[in-house]
Amino acid sequence: MSSGASSDTELIDLENGRIYREKAELPEPTDFAELDWDGPDDPENPKNWPLWRRWYITFVVAWMCLVVTFGSSIFVSGTDYIAFEFGTSRTVALIGLSLYLIGLACGPTIAAPISETVGRRPVYFTSIPISMLFTAGVGNAHNIGTVLVCRFFAGFFASPVLAVAGGTIQDLWNPDMVGAAMCGFCLAPFAGPVLGPIIGGFLIEKRSWNWTMWVLLMFSGAILPFIATLRETYKPIILKRRAKKRGLALPPKLPTGEALKLVFMVTLQRPFAMLVFEPIVLALSLYMSFVFAVLFGFFEAFPFVFTTVYDFNSGDTGLTFLGIGVGLSIGAAIYLFLDRTKYVPAMRLPVPPPPESRLLPAKIGAVALPIGLFWLAWTSRKSVHWIVPVLSGVPFGMALILLFFTVATYFTLCYPAMATASALAANNMLRYLMAAGFPLFTIQMYEKMGIDWATSFYAFVALAMLPVPWALGRYGARLRTGSRYGLQEEMTELKIVQSI
Repeated sequence: MSSGASSDTELIDLENGRIYREKAELPEPTDFAELDWDGPDDPENPKNWPLWRRWYITFVVAWMCLVVTFGSSIFVSGTDYIAFEFGTSRTVALIGLSLYLIGLACGPTIAAPISETVGRRPVYFTSIPISMLFTAGVGNAHNIGTVLVCRFFAGFFASPVLAVAGGTIQDLWNPDMVGAAMCGFCLAPFAGPVLGPIIGGFLIEKRSWNWTMWVLLMFSGAILPFIATLRETYKPIILKRRAKKRGLALPPKLPTGEALKLVFMVTLQRPFAMLVFEPIVLALSLYMSFVFAVLFGFFEAFPFVFTTVYDFNSGDTGLTFLGIGVGLSIGAAIYLFLDRTKYVPAMRLPVPPPPESRLLPAKIGAVALPIGLFWLAWTSRKSVHWIVPVLSGVPFGMALILLFFTVATYFTLCYPAMATASALAANNMLRYLMAAGFPLFTIQMYEKMGIDWATSFYAFVALAMLPVPWALGRYGARLRTGSRYGLQEEMTELKIVQSI
């Protein structure tokens, strides 16, 4: 008798008109850890899909991220009109931006466990349409309370896209190409906030504030047919489905209560724990959050600077963000050049270099950041042509994208896959929470301190943070050695999550 599980099978004897039972042997349950691709050329492995399909999925995912972040900043263009229509202050109207960003910070804590259990495609297919419903609620609102509540939920339900998108890119590309794909993909969530005031400024001049929401709905709706064509890319989900088709017995799922407890421990609690106990995560998350928060503070600072000093209208003020957009593109090109000429060849060495070898882009960004801020601070005056402060956005945009690329790459090299996801989730949460606060006090700070010293304050903070990449280059290996999130813990947690 085999040690496999057994089950009674009904057999029908038509000739003698009777039914009897026979013992049937079932295969032993297959351990999730034993499921893998059928060799390196398995056609169901997303990394082996045709090149056009992988770039197509990358483009669609990037487009979704652009739409989600575009939704944050386009709202700012209409805050004066919202305040006037509903009889409130501009600061209260700006809470609509802050609540959207808080929604972007909170949503991934729910999206992560969902994507682990049902895959990435269902997350995309549900989050954008639900967010669109609340965006429509903002555009049709008859009071400021409705605007604020709907803005929070629009951000909350849009945020899973940002949480899952990076994983999709990792699913699709091998190490020698993932850098190029990430360069194109990561531009999108930063280009979105830059495009918001550019488009929103002209909309406000020609239409009402509600049109900022209608345009956001158009952008979101246009991508829905493309989302419907996406295929699942998450390896455990693909392998589970294939195992079922092949008749393999899978282990029973954990009881719901125990599963929820484990999901909370692995995917919800750990981002907070890593902020507290991992100096690498804390230092880089604080650094990146400050830069990101300054970007969102600029959505208030730029209109103040260019309307006060240069008498720009709403449409012209939006165009001043093009400098940051140019900087983002230059920064991405720099990173791509380093990736193709320095980092990809290093992967082929018998002994790959340590993660600290990938900190060069952050060092470039750390130097560019205070340069851009001091540039803006001391050239924003009537005696200086307006193009000069606009161009200060170039080094700022470079710093923003180079620091972000470095943080994502460094986390990936320092930690196993699931710990990396938690580190990035912690970074995302802190980044958006800090960004939610800056716009609420930016105008007051610029009015009290003046354009030069208010912007210089940001620049001095950037100078204080400048040594962070060099400090990690010197002490990073020691900090990694003391990390509590090693490979053995990763394998245990992977089995836990896959059994849910």
